Amino acid sequence: MAMSLDGLRAWIGVVERKLTMRTRVFLVLVAIAVGGAAAGIVLAIDAQDNSVSKDDLQAVRDELAGTSAPAEAPQTSELEAQIETLRGEIAALRSESEAQSGGSEGSAKSDSGGASAPEEQQQLKEAGEEAVEKSKDEHK
Repeated sequence: MAMSLDGLRAWIGVVERKLTMRTRVFLVLVAIAVGGAAAGIVLAIDAQDNSVSKDDLQAVRDELAGTSAPAEAPQTSELEAQIETLRGEIAALRSESEAQSGGSEGSAKSDSGGASAPEEQQQLKEAGEEAVEKSKDEHK
């Protein structure tokens, strides 16, 4: 009877080692499955966040077709009108400055106003250029 009890203990030891190994393999597989599921959920959420809506698609189609929103057309024409107005003002100030410097060349240089006229002209030119650049940036 002692022999059969030792054999039974040996057989239980083998079964226990196999069960331990299977449990470890099972736990590793469960960990891999949970990680894969988490990665799948993250990718699905990211794909949903980055998906294109029907409104976005329609906006791109309209833009490609050339039918831009009607709100953009008045803004463009207003900006172009402002640019033309500024160009006209700059041209008028240039001609006025040239007339003043050409007509009263001797007296303008003796006064302190003669030195400030080119400075004012330069400042006006810079202001006009800044306005044109600003309107171009707003248009984009």
